[in-house]
Amino acid sequence: FRFGGGFGGGGGGGVAAESAAASTAERREAAADVADATGECADPGPDGTCSASTPVIDEDEIAYPVGSGWTEGYYAPFVLSSDGPSTAATLLPNGGGGDGESVSFETEADFRALGRLYNDLGQIVPSRRHFPNGGTLYRGPSRPGTHFVWPSLKVGTRRAVPGLTGGDGRPVEIETLTEPGGADADPRVFYVHNFLSKEETENLIDFATSPENPYRMARSTAGSHKSWNQEGGRDSVSTTRTSMNAFDMQTPTSARVKRRGFRLLRMGAYDESLADGIQVLRYEPGQAYVAHHDYFPARQSDDHGWDPQNGGSNRFATIFLYLSDVEAGGQTVFPNSDRLSNDTNADLVERLSAMSPSRQELDAMVRDASIRRNSWEADLVRKCHAKFAVPPRRGDAILFYSQTPEGRLDPTSLHGACPVLRGTKWGANLWVWNACRYSMCGGEALNPA
Repeated sequence: FRFGGGFGGGGGGGVAAESAAASTAERREAAADVADATGECADPGPDGTCSASTPVIDEDEIAYPVGSGWTEGYYAPFVLSSDGPSTAATLLPNGGGGDGESVSFETEADFRALGRLYNDLGQIVPSRRHFPNGGTLYRGPSRPGTHFVWPSLKVGTRRAVPGLTGGDGRPVEIETLTEPGGADADPRVFYVHNFLSKEETENLIDFATSPENPYRMARSTAGSHKSWNQEGGRDSVSTTRTSMNAFDMQTPTSARVKRRGFRLLRMGAYDESLADGIQVLRYEPGQAYVAHHDYFPARQSDDHGWDPQNGGSNRFATIFLYLSDVEAGGQTVFPNSDRLSNDTNADLVERLSAMSPSRQELDAMVRDASIRRNSWEADLVRKCHAKFAVPPRRGDAILFYSQTPEGRLDPTSLHGACPVLRGTKWGANLWVWNACRYSMCGGEALNPA
């Protein structure tokens, strides 16, 4: 049972089939009780039996992995039921959406014929014994270059990511912020709680400004697909991106954070060719980044296939890391999406609106930040307080997708960095691609997926 997170080349290797002896013994004892009651083995071991006295199921022998290492939490736990294996489910597409399809299956062969399936905690469901009867399941990646996409449940739904802890040991939690689909399509955005420790945020900031970093702080660039160590990579500065940035390509902290990001995305084992270096950003008062997409245009250059719908590769998801709190401003805004309403989720609205000043206070802060009237920065400030925006909170992150679950570049992912009005904002981009990124594809640059 091999797993690579998607069809995009997530590395991987075999999953370790081992667990604590006590856990195995408890599960085997409980399975034997079910077998005694139902006449079938609910949880066969590696030898296909529950115990010497219980029968083996009549269907094909089922072997499923127990996660350890990077796979911890990737697989749904065994569900004991005296009614036997599940026979029905509601099936939704990768990423969720719509009313779903009612499906039934009498055998494991029927279940396996549906392809890789996930639950709403982002876990692979290996068999009919790993979800409650009639539960909701989600289809997995459909073709090369596509990956699992977190289902957008009701706005405000918050769930712990199984097996994933942040830098301080607390469970990482993912919270739905938008509901994509419908006539007014929203981007697919999630709030990620407890992603970084305070020490990790400090380490990233310290190295970004260190003389030992060959890619330390300099004027931010925009629009170029070339790295800073490639010819022309440092030349594409922009008047609509006024921050400073650095790259962390080598520290233990950046390596650890990138691997954690892969596990959040359920991408499989870490693969350096699918991730950019972590880009650390600093915004001083008045600095901002106009609304933009993180993906590159499908015709960005002739030396790489950029369109993921046609075998190409591009940025698939962004995990934006908040490395500091900000006194005022500095939100991440999605200017084509409406603000959340109290009817949607009152608690979430209160938290996201905690930094909303009065009109008079806002005008004063804009003047103090030396933002000119009728400038793009002033226009962005207005959108940051009228549209859907997420304020920074140190140690947390947001996750949004630049591609749809089907592999199309998603224009609804348009977003901007709101001008900082008071204080300093530190943040960082972790970009993950759907297949090998530009200059990392060897002889497959025109057909990376």
